[in-house]
Amino acid sequence: MVQGKENLMLYFRGAGVTDEDNDDGLAASGAGFLTSLMIPAGRLRAMVPASDTLLRMWFDSVKNWQGDAAEADENTVADYVDLTVSSNQHREAMNAIIRGINGYPHSTGFLVIADDVTTNVAGSTVAAEYIDSNITGIAADKIVVEVAHTGS
Repeated sequence: MVQGKENLMLYFRGAGVTDEDNDDGLAASGAGFLTSLMIPAGRLRAMVPASDTLLRMWFDSVKNWQGDAAEADENTVADYVDLTVSSNQHREAMNAIIRGINGYPHSTGFLVIADDVTTNVAGSTVAAEYIDSNITGIAADKIVVEVAHTGS
């Protein structure tokens, strides 16, 4: 858990949104899969290797929370983003993310972790942006916000 970083927002825009005009929020896979996400750094719970080239960042759920009266008997789920990283460079990428978060206060309150866009709204080519050179993108359909509990 990242304490005291509730005002810092982490930003992710994933694979499949290489053109900024196409960032409509929902990925082709449907409910729960997003094209972009901005989330308070204070919701970060863990970062773990998911494979040799994937780093999973876990967050407190955007749509589900413990203590919701209608969900008292439900497990509270977590949301996640899978970043693609250079082979076995998880630690370096995690260190860069933590350094970026701890560099707060940021003048904008906004920290880009990964943005795969290469064409802006004006149609110009722009460079994809990552907080660290060991991060190479976001895995396809891997900005996952679990759908809201429906109750028991």
